[in-house]
Amino acid sequence: MALYEIDQLVHSYRKRAPVLCIDHWTVTAGGIIGLTGPNGSGKSTLLKLLGLVEQPSRGEIRFEGRKTDPFAAGLRHHIALLPQETHLLKRSVHKNIAYGLRIRNDRKAEAERIGEAMSLVGLSPDLFAKRPWFALSGGEARRVALAARLVLRPRVLLLDEPTASVDDPSAQLMNKAIVHAHRQWGTSLIIASHDAQWLLDVCDDMVHLFQGRLLSRSRRTLLYGPWQHMDDRHVGMQLADGQVFIAVKPPAGEDAAVAVVDPARLSMAPPGRLPAGRRSVEGVLTRLTLDKRSGGIEASIAVGPATLSVCLPAEDLAAGGLVPGRKVSVAYDPQDVQWH
Repeated sequence: MALYEIDQLVHSYRKRAPVLCIDHWTVTAGGIIGLTGPNGSGKSTLLKLLGLVEQPSRGEIRFEGRKTDPFAAGLRHHIALLPQETHLLKRSVHKNIAYGLRIRNDRKAEAERIGEAMSLVGLSPDLFAKRPWFALSGGEARRVALAARLVLRPRVLLLDEPTASVDDPSAQLMNKAIVHAHRQWGTSLIIASHDAQWLLDVCDDMVHLFQGRLLSRSRRTLLYGPWQHMDDRHVGMQLADGQVFIAVKPPAGEDAAVAVVDPARLSMAPPGRLPAGRRSVEGVLTRLTLDKRSGGIEASIAVGPATLSVCLPAEDLAAGGLVPGRKVSVAYDPQDVQWH
């Protein structure tokens, strides 16, 4: 069943240039979707629209087949949005978490549900329930904000950089709690995050945004540039240690284009052992990930500021020797680079 359906959506602020333009997008219920893209690409705006806290300038958003309006009570109570900025009410931790339940008139087993939500994010009810908002650290406040959404057990949970302002132990607790909501209650998750590795681990699908537009849906590598002229047919992006990723030139008039690289078109090998006739860059293998949809293995290779994803055949793993931290070469054909 479709959770969300978007058609001909355009959104702008104060009649300025649109910050979001999506012709069509369907989100299936019950999944985990990751939103990626640079700052200013429209991720936060999209989550606010999906959270029914803003109305699109043009176009339509349907939730479970029904047309939506901002703060529509019949729909809004099924959706919880954790914005990028943490805002708590001027009251105790317990009352902050209880607030959403009370405005929904959902008081059944309230104390137990609040205690469970606090425990999920690593906050002891005995130590934190009566603590006032001003006595919390930034990371503790962020976890309270997440607990206030988890206690609602919504059909869909929208998360905007959920762990951006917390330390690593807190981030691990929050990530675990978020996945718990999906597995235990069947909550659909849409997560905007710069933590690409975590998204690769937990998401069923990835959606890439750039300059307010959906670029692609898959685990493809996106290279945002800047791109430099190399010759009449090629451009290059500086990576690290003097290395340059070469691609065929984008179509005329698309100077701000993004290069999209399909992991299936890349190959990986020890440095110096690559097929003839292909270009290559060297990097460090950082992670091996199971692709939930295909059942295959995806390798992440850090090359300076960029991370390239490579699909690996099973025999490569069976041969052994592929472990995180190993230096490898990634071979590619500049002709395989697509532009958006």
